[in-house]
Amino acid sequence: MDREALIFLHIPKTAGTTLNRIIEWQYNPLSIFTVDPYRIRATVARFKKFSEQRRRRFRVVRGHLLYGIHEFLPQGATYITMLRDPVARVLSTYAFILRRPLHPLHRKLKAGRLGVEDLIRMTPHRQNLQCRFISGIGIGPNCDEGVLELAKQNLARAFRVVGLCEQFQESLCVMMAAFGWKVPFYTNRKVTKSRPSIEPHVIDMIREYNRLDFDLYDFARRLFEENLRRNAEVISKGLATLNSRRERGRLEKSWYSTLSAGRFFLTKVVSAL
Repeated sequence: MDREALIFLHIPKTAGTTLNRIIEWQYNPLSIFTVDPYRIRATVARFKKFSEQRRRRFRVVRGHLLYGIHEFLPQGATYITMLRDPVARVLSTYAFILRRPLHPLHRKLKAGRLGVEDLIRMTPHRQNLQCRFISGIGIGPNCDEGVLELAKQNLARAFRVVGLCEQFQESLCVMMAAFGWKVPFYTNRKVTKSRPSIEPHVIDMIREYNRLDFDLYDFARRLFEENLRRNAEVISKGLATLNSRRERGRLEKSWYSTLSAGRFFLTKVVSAL
C-alpha cells in the first residue's frame, strides 16, 4: 500500500521557511516537490500534468499552494499548515516588501513613501489571504462568509496538524508527535526583525479588511489548543527535546546548516526536472 503524502500548505509570512528546513530533514529530498510560482518548471499547473506514476512517488508536496492539490496525489494525502495572527501577518508582509527590492510592489511603496494602509488598499484581493488559501478559492475571487465556512471545514477535516506562528515550538512538537519526526537542530529563519510603528487606526483597518481571517484564526486556535490538551505529556517532552537542540555548539550548527543547504538545493532540482 502507498504511503500517504504530506502536503504543507505554506501561507506567506507564517514561519514557513523554518518549517520547510525541518521537513527537509524528515524525508528524502528526492521525494519532495516544492511549488515555486516564480519558476515555470515548479508550478502547480506543471505538477498536475505529471504522470500518475511520477506523482505517486512524491512523499511531500509543499509551497505557496491552495487547498485541493490532494486530488492529484493518487496515494492519498494529509495537510499541515501554519496560521498567524492577521495583524502580525499583514505587518510582516509590509516589512518584507520594503526589504525586497525585487518584489513587484517594492518600488511603488518606496517611491511613494506608502504605508500599510496604502498596501491594503492596493491589494484588496490579497486580504483574508489565509481564508483564500485554505478554502482553495485563491487570490482574486470575492471572499465572503461562505468561503470562511469552507476554510473551517477544510481545516477540521483534511488537516492533520494546524499550527500557530505564535506558538511555533508547540506546533512543531505536535507535528513531531503526529509524524514521528526527529529534529536534530533548528533555528528560526527569515524572521522580520523590524516593524513599522503602527497607529491604532491602521490596526482597525487591518481588522476591517481581514475580518474573515480573524474568525478563521480563532477557529484554528481552538483546534490547536484542543490538540495540545490531548497530547500534553508528549508536547512537554518534545519542548524539552527542542530546547536541547537549540543549545548545540557553533561547529555543529554550521555542519547542520551546510547539510540543510544541500538538501534544500536537491529539492529545488527535483522540482524543476
